[in-house]
Amino acid sequence: MSQPAKILIVDDNPVVLFAVAHLLKSEGFSVVEAATGKEGLARARAEAPDLVLLDVMLPDTNGVELCRQIKAGADTSQLFVVLLSSIETSPDSQVTGLEAGADGYIARPIENKELVARVQAMLRIKRAESALRKAHDELEKRVAERTEELSCANAALKALSQRLVDVQEAERRFVARELHDEIGQMVTGLKLVLETSLHPSDADGQSALDEAMALINDLMERVRQLSINLRPQMLDDLGLLTALDWHFKRYFKQTGIRVQFKHSHSKRGAGSAERGAADSAFSVPQSEFPRLPARLETAIFRIVQEALTNAARHARIKELSVRLWANAEQAGLQVRDEGAGFDPAEALRRGTSTGLSGMKERAELLGGEFILESTAGGGTCLTVELPLSQAVEGGGGI
Repeated sequence: MSQPAKILIVDDNPVVLFAVAHLLKSEGFSVVEAATGKEGLARARAEAPDLVLLDVMLPDTNGVELCRQIKAGADTSQLFVVLLSSIETSPDSQVTGLEAGADGYIARPIENKELVARVQAMLRIKRAESALRKAHDELEKRVAERTEELSCANAALKALSQRLVDVQEAERRFVARELHDEIGQMVTGLKLVLETSLHPSDADGQSALDEAMALINDLMERVRQLSINLRPQMLDDLGLLTALDWHFKRYFKQTGIRVQFKHSHSKRGAGSAERGAADSAFSVPQSEFPRLPARLETAIFRIVQEALTNAARHARIKELSVRLWANAEQAGLQVRDEGAGFDPAEALRRGTSTGLSGMKERAELLGGEFILESTAGGGTCLTVELPLSQAVEGGGGI
């Protein structure tokens, strides 16, 4: 069986105290008695009653003030308090009591049956609130558990995605080196054999040899371009700045679009003006720009590649600018053009540009920020900021 509800009665009138206690005990309640405010507060803390019947007029304190103290206590704030008074019965007095935190206000005199009914009603409300609070706490607990599970799942998915990017780049590097070092050397060797071993005796034979040599030269160039497109070896050997400078020159030859490139480096942490400073700062000497973690250099190079490809396809421009900056905390990149522009939100929503999604994913996998600003006819500005900490923590290799 469930325990009877415990009721604390605080009243300095011994006759009233005895009568109310006797009435409630006869109804099956457990009763705790107190004759002063100090005693009532102590009993409330020690007994944790289900309901407190608190007289407004007490010898050592005002019942309304005692109600405030009970509701303010960390261990008593959830107690149900009902104020009773035969003197302070005006609407203003009742409002004052309820604003002090009381859950009810009873004006005396009151019939015994009504008092019991009021007490039972208050206990029902308290049980309902307790059940609701328990359900709320359980729901919060479950939400926290699910949030933690989702967080772990997202972290695992992010780690897997980054691993896939690493594997892809490692495979690109392997295939590029195989093309350059193995296939390229074999084709070069074949060319040397043909040049040194064959000596046509007539014009037809010489023409056939020339044609074969032209095909070999074309094959050598195709192998070289495939190797470069997969992953330029200078990105690993000489670093990001050299690879970017080479890529911009190659891009100009292919598209006729000139790239204005500037880079800056600061040993201090990131400041609020870092992005703007990078846009206007003079480039530091290449020797003063540090090597970044390999993952970060790869991400920046790939994002620049894709951004320039998009500009060549859609922007209808003859020039664009690229700004690169780094400090003790992060590296940043900005690609800006004054071309045709577009609606980036619409492009991302429709999924019409896998290039945009790929650049955004690369930045976010490294804990970075990807900002794309563009309007039709107003040009495009792509800004990426990547923290060095995650790139280092995640490992520098690819």
